[in-house]
Amino acid sequence: MTHLESHAAARPSDFELARRLIAAAEEHDGLSPVSDQAMLAAAQGERSLRLFRVGADDAPVAVGIAGQGEIDLVVRPDARGQGYGSAALAELLAQSDGSALAWAHGENPAAEALLARAGFAPVRSLYRMALDPALLPPHDAQLHALHAPAGFELRAFDPEQPEDAARWVRANAAAFATHPEQGRVTEADFALMRAEEWFDPDDLLLLIDETGEAAGSTWVKTLHGPEVETELYAVGVRPEYAGRGLGALLLDATLIRMAQHRPSRVTLYVDGENERAVRMYERAGFTVDSRSRQWRTAPESVPGATMVP
Repeated sequence: MTHLESHAAARPSDFELARRLIAAAEEHDGLSPVSDQAMLAAAQGERSLRLFRVGADDAPVAVGIAGQGEIDLVVRPDARGQGYGSAALAELLAQSDGSALAWAHGENPAAEALLARAGFAPVRSLYRMALDPALLPPHDAQLHALHAPAGFELRAFDPEQPEDAARWVRANAAAFATHPEQGRVTEADFALMRAEEWFDPDDLLLLIDETGEAAGSTWVKTLHGPEVETELYAVGVRPEYAGRGLGALLLDATLIRMAQHRPSRVTLYVDGENERAVRMYERAGFTVDSRSRQWRTAPESVPGATMVP
């Protein structure tokens, strides 16, 4: 097996090297190889981030994150096909006691072959869906044109209201109680997410009920570069409000907010098994852009992960 040197990230410069490799892989593959949740957990010391090098080379050939029942692994695009993925995966599995979940993103036969050889089997699917920006509402559409049901108020997250963070975390946990990643976001995680360069409080909308709690929310992630991309980052409604049309209201609000950014790309991610959500997005004009599969090493149920060899 190919020999790699590895060490656990301990310095800010280690995380910067990891982010550069991840960005290079995303540009090459068209999909992010590592989830935001995995990087947040690594930054907080809840998971171990490891850099894999060949000898004394400064630039890592691979980055891995292990912990909480998950493994994320990405190999630098120009270093693939040389056995580094197998070597790094073996070390990460050893840290995870041999039981973990991992994602193979998009149409990725090499990643799936690597996982199959390591004893993984597919257990879950994830769709990336895309919308033609021409199908968005007019860019001058306003949220106040939407009519929330009596007793509800739709407004943007307010960083000056300390309770808004707790409101969102509680509503998000309730809406995604059965989701292996999104439902575990804590207030500390949320604070780190708000520190990201892309965060805009006006892109996070809360639907406040008559008790002052958030009945649901929708969050748009907007990336500004040579082109503007908007992603439906998370939309959810508390279970007790299901069936009242609030999900459709929040999706309409999402599309209006996206349109205001005049994006050239519009995307979202949804569990392939969530047929109800997939149909709702299809009715709004979204189509499946790519399919990913999650793989698991053992029959025990463990939490979520990512693999790009």
